Amino acid sequence: MPFAEKLAKLRKDKGLTQEDLSKKVGVGIAQMRRYEKGASSPTLEVIKNMARTLGVSSDELIFDENEGVAPARILDRKLLEQFEMLAQMNPHDKDAIQTIIESMIIKSRLEEVMPPKSDTTWTKEMQKVVSEFRKGAEGYSEEDIDSIVDEAVAAVRSEKKHKRVKVGA
Repeated sequence: MPFAEKLAKLRKDKGLTQEDLSKKVGVGIAQMRRYEKGASSPTLEVIKNMARTLGVSSDELIFDENEGVAPARILDRKLLEQFEMLAQMNPHDKDAIQTIIESMIIKSRLEEVMPPKSDTTWTKEMQKVVSEFRKGAEGYSEEDIDSIVDEAVAAVRSEKKHKRVKVGA
């Protein structure tokens, strides 16, 4: 759907007149009419204000469905759909899921560098990963962070042990 049509549809869906939207966005009514006719293109700042006013992302306003940045970068369609559902959740649930995702990323990174316990290179790398995690874990207690890291390390070690058993079996 062309930008002009999408803009008009989103405006109408929100129950706004062209005049209402033009005032909220900070452009003249004549300019808003030109945008909706496709006779003029808004600046980035105006697009940003339109998106905010209409309660959509700039991607949703500019791109057709499945054409935006996220669909272009996230090739796993099911994962993309899950992220879209996540966007609709309450902040508490979002935070919980983000913590789980961060933990799994740490687990994955640990798996990449997980040598025997005595390896000092691994210890330094582990300290760097945990330090990065701590920076992104504002609002969590040290006990929570330690628990998440301990669980990730235990999971990595357990999985590595299972892999060795399977290979040796």
